[in-house]
Amino acid sequence: MGGVRTKCRYCGRGGLSARVRRFPADARGAAALEFAIVGPVFIGLIMALFELGLMMFKISMIDLAVSEATKFIYTGAVQSGTPTQTEIGEFICGKAVVVNDCENNITVELTAVSSFNEPPEGDAPCVDSANPDLNPSVSYTTGGGSQIMYMRVCVTTGVMTPGLGLGLALKSTDTNRAQIVSSVAFMNEPF
Repeated sequence: MGGVRTKCRYCGRGGLSARVRRFPADARGAAALEFAIVGPVFIGLIMALFELGLMMFKISMIDLAVSEATKFIYTGAVQSGTPTQTEIGEFICGKAVVVNDCENNITVELTAVSSFNEPPEGDAPCVDSANPDLNPSVSYTTGGGSQIMYMRVCVTTGVMTPGLGLGLALKSTDTNRAQIVSSVAFMNEPF
């Protein structure tokens, strides 16, 4: 009873030196090696592009919501007591539905300025629910009739790929949450 004997490709004559000579000609596993080199870069690029699209969508939603929120202020609706700073934040978060946990990560600042060319100094203050120590106090003054107002809204949101392109380019908090800042200047109607 003899078994079938197969010949080893690298066995036989020549020993080790023959195996070494034939090694460069062996193409087995070449595709796997190429994918191991190119695959992570390609997957990272796809994730970064997805992150860019999602972040641009979040930014445009917040900008639109902020511009709609200013209508309540410059038309004089706030003079009757509503909306408050919290209600403005809830309105913006209601419009920007793609931002997770928006109500706990939004800061609304509204200040009077002397001209359109002189916005408030410094960066927009941002709150981060992941860091309870980061809870800045901001001014919220609705101003009077025909007064120039400046509104800054900061929303912190998570980033899927913090170590890639867009995640590195965005201003972020200590907990690696991106800061989305939307600003608008407007003049109150003469009410």
